[in-house]
Amino acid sequence: MIRRRPLFPWLVLLAAFAGSAAAHAAGPTRLPSVRTTTDVGLAAPINVNSILPIVNNQAISNAQVNVLLYPPLLWIGNKITIRWHESLARSIRVSGRDTHFLITIRPWKWSDGRPVTAREVAYSFTLIRAFGTRYLNYSIGGIPTIVRRIRVLGPHRLLVVTRHPVNVHWFELNGLTQLQALPHFAWKGLSVDQLYDLQTNPRYARVVDGPYKLTKFVLGREAALVRNPAFSGPPAYFRRLVYAMYTSSEGAFWGLRSGHLDIGNVPHALYRARKLLHGMKSCVTDGGFGINYIVLNFTNPRVAFFHDLALRRALEYAINQRLFIRVAFNGFGTPGFNPVPGSPPTYLSPLLRHLTDHPKLMYRPRHARALLRAAGWRHRPGRGWIRRNRQGVPLRFALLFPSGSRTQIIMADILKQEWKKIGVDIRLRQLPFNLLLAKLDAPHGHWDAAMIAWDYEPDYYPTGEGLFNTTGGTNYGHYSNPVLDRLIRDTNVEPGRKPLYAYERFMMRHLPDLFIPLQGNLVKYRPALSLRAVDSTLYHVACVPER
Repeated sequence: MIRRRPLFPWLVLLAAFAGSAAAHAAGPTRLPSVRTTTDVGLAAPINVNSILPIVNNQAISNAQVNVLLYPPLLWIGNKITIRWHESLARSIRVSGRDTHFLITIRPWKWSDGRPVTAREVAYSFTLIRAFGTRYLNYSIGGIPTIVRRIRVLGPHRLLVVTRHPVNVHWFELNGLTQLQALPHFAWKGLSVDQLYDLQTNPRYARVVDGPYKLTKFVLGREAALVRNPAFSGPPAYFRRLVYAMYTSSEGAFWGLRSGHLDIGNVPHALYRARKLLHGMKSCVTDGGFGINYIVLNFTNPRVAFFHDLALRRALEYAINQRLFIRVAFNGFGTPGFNPVPGSPPTYLSPLLRHLTDHPKLMYRPRHARALLRAAGWRHRPGRGWIRRNRQGVPLRFALLFPSGSRTQIIMADILKQEWKKIGVDIRLRQLPFNLLLAKLDAPHGHWDAAMIAWDYEPDYYPTGEGLFNTTGGTNYGHYSNPVLDRLIRDTNVEPGRKPLYAYERFMMRHLPDLFIPLQGNLVKYRPALSLRAVDSTLYHVACVPER
């Protein structure tokens, strides 16, 4: 899960591999060189601080550059399905009761003319295993934990054997997506720890097999790429592609205004200022394959009332998701009622698709009040509008959210006002991102609730492993339910979509966390660029014309 990990102001949590499938598309453009930032269409830009895969911190900004240098074994398109014609793998044949995966790779070349072989793909797994639990996707998709062995059967064939039968779709989308060809001959003799120390050294990214080559990397300034003439796929869209380093949406906006950037986001807080970018074209993204949600702390006795399912349901029913999208996101966003993303709706059950299309069905403040009354939370004379239980405990808790984003402030304010209407009082508290993460990671932390986000990459099959199972490394609220653990396990081993749909239903009904909409983004770009050209610079998200 290359994340925005979790992704706060887009933290993310996070991402993984390529942006748009169009990144490999050939086609004419009148701008041979383009300047943009990372995270366009997804979030505020973040600096690239690593140019080597596996050993980096998996931030989307890093992955966005890495994938153009070292494409994944399996290319996942914007519909969250495998795009075989753009993948390094030509085919995967499954046998042995869904334990043996015979991978055939395409004829492919390194930028120095050498052929790419199955040995270089196996090498990426060797590095992951050597990096161990420091690898931030460790155990996601069963990599490397459920792999019994990997055998190179020839220049273009590789056999991966799992320890037990698996859901093939899950293992391909969440496990095998993490493999890629890496140039062991160029890194010969270097340990994974040495590669970790060299992850900002452009010398070790000279030999690549992607559509671009790295020509310049200045930490905190820019990453410049040029078209790789030896690339085995269709030529890259641009002769030169530069990711300028900005650390705020506002800074990038003024970069667009000044002409320093050709493509960039319009921050939600500066939506009215979009007219300053006169003459530029517009398109809109759905924010990527991710979710926004509110983590509840089940280990803090101060908020033991979170264990009450009726209270959690009341809080969810009181969230006006259409208001969220209109006010906080300027009309660009997707409702969300469970941890499976609604855009694209590839893995939503029919029920969740219906609710996503008709979010007003889930906004039931009158029912929320009734649930609270039935659970013993009542208004008392002289106590204002804050509900209290029979022991006089007020229904009050603190909500943490990341500082530095006007959009996050608006989101938190909306929650405060919506919950106040049903008699719930929340105290808003902003924290710098790193401090917020530290509080969530601390065992038995004394926080109450936190607004965060998650980006499903490379865990494209959104089963909840790591997020909501009892032993999940990012189960920050420490929710534990053996039924949920079994449902998540079933999605990993049982074939078909039924286990995933059962998991979705459980999450919607039991609400271990609360769910809010995912923001979309308005993107502006130079009129000399086509929409297809803009898509080619984005990271796993498509941009459609603004309505």
